[in-house]
Amino acid sequence: MMLADRVCVISGIGPGVGQALARCAAREGASVVLAARNEENLRAIEKELTDAGASALSVPTDITDAAACRRLVDETIERFGRIDVLINNAYQPDPYTRFEDVDLAVWRRIYDVNVFGTLQLTQDAVRHMREQRRGSIVFINAMVIRKMIPQQGGYASSKGALFVAAHSLARELGRYSIRVNTVIPGWFSGPSVKRHAAERAERENSTVDAIYDDLSRRTSLRRLPTPEDCAEAAIFLASDRAATITGQSLDVNGGEVFA
Repeated sequence: MMLADRVCVISGIGPGVGQALARCAAREGASVVLAARNEENLRAIEKELTDAGASALSVPTDITDAAACRRLVDETIERFGRIDVLINNAYQPDPYTRFEDVDLAVWRRIYDVNVFGTLQLTQDAVRHMREQRRGSIVFINAMVIRKMIPQQGGYASSKGALFVAAHSLARELGRYSIRVNTVIPGWFSGPSVKRHAAERAERENSTVDAIYDDLSRRTSLRRLPTPEDCAEAAIFLASDRAATITGQSLDVNGGEVFA
């Protein structure tokens, strides 16, 4: 198992990639710490994992709250004694508004979650990883940094900032044997894409199946990745099988974009 005897903190536990990450980490032997704002979702996935025999802890967390980030890390250390892996999956989507019309306070909120909240949690975790002289950090990014979508400027630019930050952290933290990598999913068959397909189908007087077919045809494999595909990539980068990989990105998009 790739994460046997590891303690793995995952932010953004919700439907789709977040829950897939939790299940995959538990299956690969990790003790999993689950973080998100929705306590009901957290308790449900915690129960699912513990019922299956995994070790799991859920901590309701708003990563834009510095005290909440510290509490998440402190409760992890109190329960498990260390943090081996941090997977940053929490994010704030874009409202699909043209730049000339958007209230930049909306962009500020996106940055507060996607950049500053994520980096706040990372900074708190790094303090313990540094003492351990080892650790692995994985950022879940988005294909929008490779292939721009109109009216996604706030989300795309925030994810672009996070992508560069990951490179900077990889360079700085390597001296402590802390690795930092990024997974860049494309369109995938999860809840957020289902909502996008439904909205687009309504705008274009089409059907959800037709939108999915269109998205699939854009990939080389002619199929969309699943949340589990994205999770598998992240768990690989988090594991010792990627022991000398840092400062890198792994695109999981079915071949829609070649980086």
